[in-house]
Amino acid sequence: MKKLPAIIVLLISNFCFSQLKSVIIDSETKEKIPYVNIWVENENIGTTSNENGEFELEIDDTKIILFSAIGFETKKISSDSIKNILELKPLITELDEIIINSKKSSQELTIGEFKKSKINTYFACGKQPWISAKFFAYNEKYERTPYLKKLRILTNSDVKNSKFNIRLYGVNVNGEPENYIYNENIIGIAKKGKKTTEIDLSELNIEFPNKGFFVAIEWLIIEENKHEYNYTMEGSRKKLIGTSYEPAIGTVPTETNENSWRLNQGKWRKAWKNNNKAMRKYRNKYNQLAIELTLTN
Repeated sequence: MKKLPAIIVLLISNFCFSQLKSVIIDSETKEKIPYVNIWVENENIGTTSNENGEFELEIDDTKIILFSAIGFETKKISSDSIKNILELKPLITELDEIIINSKKSSQELTIGEFKKSKINTYFACGKQPWISAKFFAYNEKYERTPYLKKLRILTNSDVKNSKFNIRLYGVNVNGEPENYIYNENIIGIAKKGKKTTEIDLSELNIEFPNKGFFVAIEWLIIEENKHEYNYTMEGSRKKLIGTSYEPAIGTVPTETNENSWRLNQGKWRKAWKNNNKAMRKYRNKYNQLAIELTLTN
């Protein structure tokens, strides 16, 4: 009889927690979809599908799960409806007539410059698949160098060759990131340590939209990005184990959050003010991603 309470607790635990496990595929081609952003609606619980489209997610009770991937319609589904295979529907986009001009690449213009030596604050990711975005407004002077050539991003990684995804968004009437201006993943590789990671966009033939656009960094909750570390709580000597998913992205302090947005719990929100008293340079300011964009003709 003394074992009965333990059995009851075990049964309750099994009822309260469930492990979602599935493979995400293209509903038309049946190909597996890597690096899908997965969130529990309105909660700080999420993950990312791996290179083979596979994911696992532990939840309590029945939840609404959001699936977001570049080039596919966002899907919202109840967790009790998720089976071994989950399909996402490709986005149908109507493209304007495109006139292809040969690029001379004789001129370049860099915007959003940062100094690596001046930055020591980073935006890091825990166990949820954050997306953080920086807006680049259009300027008439960009007409001379209208093509996106490369991105330079300040990264700091505790693991070798950590991966992150670049999403390029347009902007909606509320100033939020919406609709992709490029419908495929752009994977960045961050070497270990504090580095300036460069991403070549020159072969994509993307012109700077006249309404401006967002460069968004998506953290990937995949095994090769996982970093475990020891830490202690204030007032305690007990060592605890923390988990982060690399890389961290450098930030610069700004007076406004107009150009800085973050996606969590499946929703876009403006970046919040930094209240960390230990960081005098950033105190009561907003953290904007350290991203440089080079344009060419």
